[in-house]
Amino acid sequence: MNIFKRIHVGKVIDILMVVLLPLLMAYSLIGGDTHEILGICMFVLFIAHHVINRKWWTGIFKGRYNMVRVLNTAVNLFLAVFMILQPVSGILISKYVLKEVTLSGKSSDLRTIHMTFAYWGFIMVSFHLGLHVRAISTKLKTHWNKMVNVVLTVVFLLIAGYGVNAFIKRGIGDYLLMKVMFAFFDFDESKIRFLLDYASIMVLVAEIAFWLQNILLLIGRRKRKTGGVRE
Repeated sequence: MNIFKRIHVGKVIDILMVVLLPLLMAYSLIGGDTHEILGICMFVLFIAHHVINRKWWTGIFKGRYNMVRVLNTAVNLFLAVFMILQPVSGILISKYVLKEVTLSGKSSDLRTIHMTFAYWGFIMVSFHLGLHVRAISTKLKTHWNKMVNVVLTVVFLLIAGYGVNAFIKRGIGDYLLMKVMFAFFDFDESKIRFLLDYASIMVLVAEIAFWLQNILLLIGRRKRKTGGVRE
């Protein structure tokens, strides 16, 4: 019973993190104070997520590594770094909730660092989510027929296609490469439109991770069949 409770809580935490992610990207549209509160909530959820999944950390040096496990491990480690440095830099430039610990004189540089970490964290969380889609879909396939599976695949591919447009329109690449020092927002824009754009980018990155994982799995199977390196 305790195991089922832990799994249930873990799923709720994961869903909350996915919901909070695009909201955190809408800094000026939701207000700085709300952004900081949600950021703290995200960090708490991140810690809880890792406490629940602590067995992953204890097993990181155990067992064999194939290409998929290498990819998953690399993503998880990079994500952990970004998700720790992001709130730390955010605390140092806090204007509302934790303004007492703000580091004066370095706010401009720290703001750029925090923003860059935020965008990389956004991408890494989305990629991490995509690496778990296969496991989730495998469980859910028992509850729907092949036609539903095909329809969902097409729908998510269409959303990912729109995500390409949103990625370019929002200049995500420039933020990732630190080509932009400040985030630009159109305050006349609908918040819903903004959130939908970022949600579609999440789907795009998750789809890339999903299909990359499938390709690596296919390569691994072919190696085994041809007598190559075993996974």
